Amino acid sequence: MFARIVYFIAIGWWFGLLMSLAGYLLCASIIGLPLGVILLNRLPTYVYLAEPGEPCELGYSHRHIRDELPFLLRVLWFFAVGWALGFLAIAVGYGLTLTIIGIPIGVYILSRVPLVTTLSQYYE
Repeated sequence: MFARIVYFIAIGWWFGLLMSLAGYLLCASIIGLPLGVILLNRLPTYVYLAEPGEPCELGYSHRHIRDELPFLLRVLWFFAVGWALGFLAIAVGYGLTLTIIGIPIGVYILSRVPLVTTLSQYYE
């Protein structure tokens, strides 16, 4: 836990922000879309070293990885509302991490960016 706090303060906040911006820029092109989605799905790892399938520390400890939703549904979600909701979640999450009181809630919101953006179930 201490290593994750140090990582977030020293590296995670700016590296996660760069990776989210790079993910959104890559999603703007057809060729870069797969890599952009991968970057956005791995955002919790870049921000605070969370591994896929690992429950968020503020979440429930008995959560299990669910099956992924159909690919076509995830693509339609991303283009319809996911990109906007993901951007909003990133902005709110990083805004909350600027305050000491808001850091836990901000990290929780940032851990939900893959779910909001691409309906990825692996950081649930």
